[in-house]
Amino acid sequence: MSPASGSPTSGARLAVGFAARLLPTPADRRRYQAEFVAELYGLPRSAQLRHAAGVLSQTFALRAALSASSARLREAVMHETIPFGRRFRCRVLRWHDWRTVSTEDGRRYASCSVCRKDHPGQMGPQNTIGC
Repeated sequence: MSPASGSPTSGARLAVGFAARLLPTPADRRRYQAEFVAELYGLPRSAQLRHAAGVLSQTFALRAALSASSARLREAVMHETIPFGRRFRCRVLRWHDWRTVSTEDGRRYASCSVCRKDHPGQMGPQNTIGC
């Protein structure tokens, strides 16, 4: 495949490879090098060089962001997965599953257990449809 047909040019590949080498950890370097090269595919030669220059110009900002999170969590805490039907019910039909919850100071309020929206006003004992 020729470079004009969308595969990365050697100059663009070299530039994004250099940008990835400046990142803090080997895992970050591998991940971002693969992502940077993948972004080059399908771009015309001039766009590849512009994109590579943009990646190079933002490398130190990315490095700072990755270094600042050196105490990163391994993974974000995953909340329970909510079935699509329940999310659809909240977002589109506005049928919420109101539950009574308490704040740290002991006040009680109603919040939807699916979308976490707070109930806007007084609620009765069987209020399942609302705002």
